[in-house]
Amino acid sequence: MRLFFRIAFLAIVIIFGSHGTDGAKVAAQTIDSNTDEVLKKANLKILHIGNSFTFDAVSYLPLIVGSTGADVSDLCIYRTMRSGGSFKSWYDCYYDNDHELGYTIEKVIGGIDANINTGSGMAGDGSLFRQALDDEQWDIVVIQPASAYSPYYEQWTGTGAGGYLNELLRLIKERQPQALVGIMLVHSYASNYAGNTEKSSYDRWKLIAESVEQCCKDYNISFVIPYGTAVQNLRATSLNNDMDLTADGVHCEYVLTRYTASCCYYQSVLVPRTGISVTNDKTRINKDFITSASPMISIDDDTAPIAQDAAIKAVENWYSADTSHDDTVPGDVNEDGVVDVADIASVISFMSGELSVSKVKADVNGDGTVDVADIATVIFFMSGGSIVIN
Repeated sequence: MRLFFRIAFLAIVIIFGSHGTDGAKVAAQTIDSNTDEVLKKANLKILHIGNSFTFDAVSYLPLIVGSTGADVSDLCIYRTMRSGGSFKSWYDCYYDNDHELGYTIEKVIGGIDANINTGSGMAGDGSLFRQALDDEQWDIVVIQPASAYSPYYEQWTGTGAGGYLNELLRLIKERQPQALVGIMLVHSYASNYAGNTEKSSYDRWKLIAESVEQCCKDYNISFVIPYGTAVQNLRATSLNNDMDLTADGVHCEYVLTRYTASCCYYQSVLVPRTGISVTNDKTRINKDFITSASPMISIDDDTAPIAQDAAIKAVENWYSADTSHDDTVPGDVNEDGVVDVADIASVISFMSGELSVSKVKADVNGDGTVDVADIATVIFFMSGGSIVIN
């Protein structure tokens, strides 16, 4: 009974005591426009505010565009990039308050130029970024979380290193009131990477997807580039490996996985404009021509269609990934291979605030809330029950 009241009290504090860092949430979309209509605009200009995962997502975009023959003569895509770049670090950068990391601004593709300078900005000097945000009228501005915080929406809206989402969006809308704001759904760490606290690439991806979905609801964002879902779809194929298709546990494997991510970017941004599907791409790259100690997979006639299919599925359904090779035992919250009283204890532990397992695992019935219903679901599985968990 004491545990029940303790949990109830914590729930009340969370529901009524939490708040954003800057008062009411700013509406990211204050213009009445259809996303496809914006993507079809003449002289389309897109600014992507990101980090090293942005590079993962656009690495092969120029090659894909060249292969498909998609007309990019009247558009441009630029990216701002800094290692580990978070919402807060970019907000601080604008005001010269970030003294830890430098950054770069580069053009990715396009036949027109934006009225900005490209190159490198020093830590503590946000002038290059300020100019990019102040001196050009962008049609679309895309943001993304830092990978360390990507699964945890409550941190996006907080005041810590992974926070300041509201502040960054407010800044964007002040400087770019005409722009459509989009967000990148990034990929998750490898299951065996030490920094993956969920210990599962799928579980971590699911939390990232849920965070992006909640962000879109809270801030009225209608444009998502779900390359992380495309990568997760690829992981569900026989091409997956011990590194979960990463180069180092964090970044995408350098050939096929980056290609998959770029296929998703292309399908999200350029197909509505050109009508030319990524299935028309004939890019082929032999991994043996790339020097790296990490495992790589070639882009060839066998693997390219699989990557393209993974990307197309992701664009069709941002928040749903294939799980064909997911061998999770339903109800096995602590992942020891069996469903028993220890799993009930793990759910209770999560409910009481002791985060020994991820929310994805503790939420056994998949309704988005960890409560006594999940305990009942574990008991159901212990007794031999079998249901599909979405």
